[in-house]
Amino acid sequence: MASEDERAPGSQPEETDPGDEAAPIIGGGVTPPVAQARSASGREPTIGELPALEAEAFLVPSWTEGVAVEAVAEKPDRSRKLIREIIETALLALLVFLAVRASLQNYLVEGYSMFPTLDHGQHVLVNKLGYAEINMDRLTDFIPFVDAEDGDVRQVFGGPGRGDIIVFESSAGSGNDLIKRVIALPGERIAIVQGRVYINGQLLNEPYITEAWSDTRPEILIPARHYYVLGDNRNSSQDSRSGRIGLVPRERIVGKALLRYWPFDSFGLAPNGGAELTRTTVSAPSQPAEPDEPAEPSEP
Repeated sequence: MASEDERAPGSQPEETDPGDEAAPIIGGGVTPPVAQARSASGREPTIGELPALEAEAFLVPSWTEGVAVEAVAEKPDRSRKLIREIIETALLALLVFLAVRASLQNYLVEGYSMFPTLDHGQHVLVNKLGYAEINMDRLTDFIPFVDAEDGDVRQVFGGPGRGDIIVFESSAGSGNDLIKRVIALPGERIAIVQGRVYINGQLLNEPYITEAWSDTRPEILIPARHYYVLGDNRNSSQDSRSGRIGLVPRERIVGKALLRYWPFDSFGLAPNGGAELTRTTVSAPSQPAEPDEPAEPSEP
């Protein structure tokens, strides 16, 4: 097509309809396609004016539809979820704490009655579930089909054994728990002759004793659910030889020493066990009697 400068002489310029000329657009010379679109009603769109529906579609891209509404709706859900997670975590931590507290407890050793096995100022961890019991008679109140006799108490993991280091409530009313070693069990006879312990007439080998001691006690019979305990430092220990302590009932036993954890240089398992009966025997020095039975006053 020839340009405007190359028209043939005498030709008249073509008349154009002013409405056919596109209006100038600021910022570009291309008319937005939507401005040329015909509305659904068939009315020709006017320049600079867009139908409300088409203007909304032009200003808001289709991929953003509903995003803002969903984001606002998600904020409360996230807040509730966060609060729920915090509550669940707190409850779980509480349950773990209660479970640990019910099974383990730490103690500070005061005094030298268990020296050198346990020294003054050491911290020990005690297993409170090691000697757990189940009262079958009470269990029948919740489980009817369980048969049990009156006073039927069963050990879950076993009872205290010879040589176990146990923590028990003092019967002296001091309010402090005591820590000693189990020497004689229920139903056994124990006698002490010149610093030697005899169980049912058999000598007890005690490798944890490092200092000589000389004590003599008449033979006694340990009743059911009671234990005879002694400190490893026999010359400086109040134990079952003393009337203030006496035999330890099963109900007063708190648990078994499990671990020495402080000071760190003494870290390790508590030295339970070690007490073994030998074949060496001795005749009973006297008839069975209660420990520290007061002597009757002599007649004048």
